[in-house]
Amino acid sequence: MKKFNSSRGLVRFEGFQLDLGSGELISDAGKVFRLSEQPFRILTLLLRRPGEILTREEIRNQLWPNDTVVEFEHSISAAMNRLRQALGDSADRPHYIETLARRGYRWMVSVDYEESKPSPASDKDLSRETGIGNLIGRKVSHFRVLEILGGGGMGVVYKAEDLKLGRLVALKFLPEELASDPVTLERFEREARAASALNHPNICTIYGTDEHEGHPFIVMELLEGKSLTELISAPAGPVQASSIRLPTWSEKLLGIAIQISEGLEAAHAEGIVHRDIKPGNIFVTSKTLVKVLDFGLAKKTSGKMAVGIQSQATVQITEEQITTPGTTLGTIAYMSPEQARGEEVDARSDLFSFGAVLYQMATGAPPFTGNTAAVIFEAILNKTPPPPRQLFPSLPEKLVEIIDKALEKDRNMRYQSAAELLADLKRLKRQTGLQPALAVPNPGTAESNRRPHRRWVVLLSLLALVILALGLWYLELQAANQG
Repeated sequence: MKKFNSSRGLVRFEGFQLDLGSGELISDAGKVFRLSEQPFRILTLLLRRPGEILTREEIRNQLWPNDTVVEFEHSISAAMNRLRQALGDSADRPHYIETLARRGYRWMVSVDYEESKPSPASDKDLSRETGIGNLIGRKVSHFRVLEILGGGGMGVVYKAEDLKLGRLVALKFLPEELASDPVTLERFEREARAASALNHPNICTIYGTDEHEGHPFIVMELLEGKSLTELISAPAGPVQASSIRLPTWSEKLLGIAIQISEGLEAAHAEGIVHRDIKPGNIFVTSKTLVKVLDFGLAKKTSGKMAVGIQSQATVQITEEQITTPGTTLGTIAYMSPEQARGEEVDARSDLFSFGAVLYQMATGAPPFTGNTAAVIFEAILNKTPPPPRQLFPSLPEKLVEIIDKALEKDRNMRYQSAAELLADLKRLKRQTGLQPALAVPNPGTAESNRRPHRRWVVLLSLLALVILALGLWYLELQAANQG
């Protein structure tokens, strides 16, 4: 077999050929299957390594890099089922794809590859992104699609013009392989319901939902700026910055952190737990307005939580019908210990995740890392992250205390509400505004900075002596006149 690394060409195997450029799977009988993004990518991974074991961990790393995993076991299984349907294969009696329990998958037939010359991008290239073809320039409901903004495992986002109201918006579509899955579809609709119930400047506004050719989408406000992930990894971030830049970064850090806390406080007050707080779900606009995004994993509790946690009970449809008991939801590196154990979560879980985000904002590195999900889970459950000041020594001690309290593994010792955490952040911001303690003194100028102060002290002392002398002279004059 000629191995392939290109995204172009034809891969032939028994009964089929796969067009790598268009994502079309064509049977020898001429039937065409247009594979959507995840089944297509899994198939190419298998075809590159026929006869070898492809682990679910490897699939996860390819489809959802950087541990941005949302119930990936279910998503892999759904994508694999769609792939088997296209191939006419069976998990029980496989001809193409063998399932190896607790290990992964193996491609079972021989493969051949024929390279083709690159050709201009076509509508078919985008069809794998959404499963509904190239939408750019097309009218979708009363929106005109302008460009694609990006996408991930849970949705593809387009920039569009609202033709009724004359404003720019963002349209979020579900990938095709997930649009027909009732569990994912309910989660997608839940995101719209949860976020639309929240009217707060630090939460992305949802305008409504609609459908195009059987594909549901959410209409939301269009944001211009960068995700917190991009800001943290930028060259001016805290790890690369010198200590002289720390006061500026501290103001920026505290301003962003306070706005995140205010968004969480608003959500928790309405009984909504986000459950996937991470840098990628926090957006900072060009005007430094922070927006909490993506409530696709949000959980609605039975009562509001304006102060602390009053109830851990959940609305039946959101937990029993949408998730399997014990299922782990969220993004691995930012999960709370209770999330990692698959336990019931409440607003304090969001505060732990926010603590992990705050740690990364302050140091440039996430608190819990590892080469596999199992290693990260172990760190979250049983290990203490490196002290923040070990990574960035000039951090204020009070900020470290806030981070440590947010990252308490025992939720009863953690911050009990976003309002409590918010108050500490605001207090720290006020203190840093009054005291220049964050700035690193310059030894060469410290003495010169004290000299003006000393001159004023001397002048005021002389003035006091003159006034005292005049007062004594006046009293003696009065006494002489009376005598």
